[in-house]
Amino acid sequence: MSRGREKNYPGYQVGTSFLLVIFVVMCLVLLGVLSLSGALRDKGYGDRMAEKTSLYYAAVSEAQHRLGEIDRAIDGIDRQGKDYVEFLNDAVAAAAETDSGITVIQSGDTTVLAYETAITESQNLCVELEILDPEKGEGNYKIVKWQEASVSVWKEEEPLPVLLFE
Repeated sequence: MSRGREKNYPGYQVGTSFLLVIFVVMCLVLLGVLSLSGALRDKGYGDRMAEKTSLYYAAVSEAQHRLGEIDRAIDGIDRQGKDYVEFLNDAVAAAAETDSGITVIQSGDTTVLAYETAITESQNLCVELEILDPEKGEGNYKIVKWQEASVSVWKEEEPLPVLLFE
């Protein structure tokens, strides 16, 4: 009774094709998780940018409303028989009556009206208008500055102890 060689195989044989399928499934799951985390991060960034843009345009709308009030006040000035200096004084007084937040900057022959509109707690929209001579046909004012500016100043709390040489 010659038995010959018996082949002993385990009950479950794990072949290379099965290992390849497991590896591919693991790669697909990892790719899906990374794609989901990237999409959630992009959505959060998009929401923050939409909020910031909405606040900016609300501030622009308010600044344009204030500009319209100043323009109407300057248009309402009687210019008959007045020179440019008297017109400037009347224009500054009329603009100051429309809004208490207007700052007057005078340097030489130019008079600039400045005001700020809050965008966020840390940013303002700064507007500066130069009052022009209406007799020259240039209009009532020229917008000199329409700029977003930071209100808060960054302060370093303490230096990081990186590569300290003594």
